[in-house]
Amino acid sequence: MRSIIYKLSVASLLMVAACSTPQKTVYFKDTMPQNPSVIVEDMERRKETTLLPDDILAIKVSTISSILDKEGMNPAPIFNLGGTAYSITPSSGLGATNTAQNLGYLIDQNGFIDYPVIGKIKVSGLTLRQLKDLLADKLRAYVKDPVVEANIINFRVTVVGEVAHPGFVVAPNQKLSVIDAIAAAGDIPITGRKDNVLIVRETEGKREYARLNLNSRTVFSSPYFYLKQNDYVYVEPARIRKQETNDFMRVYLPIISTLLSTVLAVYGIIAISKQ
Repeated sequence: MRSIIYKLSVASLLMVAACSTPQKTVYFKDTMPQNPSVIVEDMERRKETTLLPDDILAIKVSTISSILDKEGMNPAPIFNLGGTAYSITPSSGLGATNTAQNLGYLIDQNGFIDYPVIGKIKVSGLTLRQLKDLLADKLRAYVKDPVVEANIINFRVTVVGEVAHPGFVVAPNQKLSVIDAIAAAGDIPITGRKDNVLIVRETEGKREYARLNLNSRTVFSSPYFYLKQNDYVYVEPARIRKQETNDFMRVYLPIISTLLSTVLAVYGIIAISKQ
């Protein structure tokens, strides 16, 4: 009799464990100590975004006057192109990017843009601040005291896998963390793994793969926490999601587990009453 009760107990526990919810579903678990003390950590300054091939630039040049235009008109507008504004939202298509490409300066595969009057300029590898200074220096030959503004208007990453809204996420200020991207994609449901998020990054002919554990606050110090343009973010499905395609595991196993637990309880009561 004890052997039967033991076997039923083991079977019941195994089935309950199989149906249990994944444990690794909480962000930054190690930031939640038992006491309410505040945790303070030093953090490095985020590196400025550098320009890459296939980036599309919105460039605006303004000046208070012109000293070279004989007709007394300001020639600065001929240098302006782009300016589309974006918000951090997921997109399921390429429409926004195609629109941006028609309104901006595309950096070619060799890192150049074709700029009016000046011609081809090597900009790949520069920060936006360096680009502004470079253009301002070159434009002083054509306009007086030029003020240059520049932005990457197709700064985007792709979020796929176990998120609510897979697709593109575009950031207007060139600052996008993995948390921002996942939040814009609708967050990771309970069926996704937060402890093993994959980042795929292509840089200068190399492809890098990095795994981030969003259960731990150490993710904030990862060089992959802040995303770069054209990064891929993949959220792996948890075990419970993989079981959804199996009707037995999804429908019948919980019923069988409940019945076994009930039988075990009744059997145990009967066995005790006979003693």
